[in-house]
Amino acid sequence: MKNIIRVLLMVTMVNLSACSIDSAKRVTYETLHNMKEQQCLRNNLSDCSKRESYDDYELQRNKLNLPSN
Repeated sequence: MKNIIRVLLMVTMVNLSACSIDSAKRVTYETLHNMKEQQCLRNNLSDCSKRESYDDYELQRNKLNLPSN
């Protein structure tokens, strides 16, 4: 019984750490793009580029990281 509880706790910890890593990446991405957008607006630039969503960014990144067969 103790082994089952240990395994369940380990699985839970791994799942939680994976979620927090993704959240940290998402927050970092959004923060950097918000800073870039604010700097663009402060400088009154008319060509401030539209940013892509984090999900689109991840899709493109994953496509580039796939090994070619």
